[in-house]
Amino acid sequence: MIEREFSVGESVSVKVAIRSGRVAVETGEPGLVSVSVDTHDPTFDVRQRGGAIVAWGERGGRSYVTMRVPPLTDVEASTASGDVSIVPPLGRLEVASASGDIAFDSVRRLQAKTGSGSVRGNTVEGEARCITASGDIRIAQLLERADLSTASGDITVERCAGVISCATLSGDIRVGELTGPSLSVKSMSGGVRIGIPSRTRVDLDANTFSGRVVLPAPNPSPEPPEREITARVRLVSGDLRIDRAD
Repeated sequence: MIEREFSVGESVSVKVAIRSGRVAVETGEPGLVSVSVDTHDPTFDVRQRGGAIVAWGERGGRSYVTMRVPPLTDVEASTASGDVSIVPPLGRLEVASASGDIAFDSVRRLQAKTGSGSVRGNTVEGEARCITASGDIRIAQLLERADLSTASGDITVERCAGVISCATLSGDIRVGELTGPSLSVKSMSGGVRIGIPSRTRVDLDANTFSGRVVLPAPNPSPEPPEREITARVRLVSGDLRIDRAD
């Protein structure tokens, strides 16, 4: 068992690399980063390099890393088959995983790439870039800009207030409430469902080869629009459905 504690400044980042196991980031005290590692890898090391706390092992095997960090810390993690779980709000989160799942609460910027693992989170305040092969992407709120893509995984966004681009081969795409200025969607065989609030003017450019396009019934007493959204949707065999979100 490895136990380390480091005094840090206001700007701090942590970097961790494991082959398998788990990376857990928990809420710590301001000015302190504590690291606990349960591993049988004798080469595993934890040290401070400038403003970064670095944890890694060279021989592989299972390692279980728990880091307690101040809020808004920047975190970089890489793993082959380990899960990554984030509790505190972060500044920047970058994760690369082959088959592990990625879970977080709130981050300012997100970059995530996984093979068969899923990406699940509550809020991304700034830019979000997520790529998975067969894993799902589920994010409750996107506030600025997002680029999300999967091969066979589903993409679900509960609320998007920014610019969003989604692409998938066979997964479904759902945006529960779209209030941002633009949406771009590409799908081969997955279905697409988008929720649009009332008093929204939609400039829709949709094309599907064998799927259906289902639009909401006209509002019997329309009011002047409060916002305008541009939506570009390209489908091959999937259906497009646009609902009223309220």
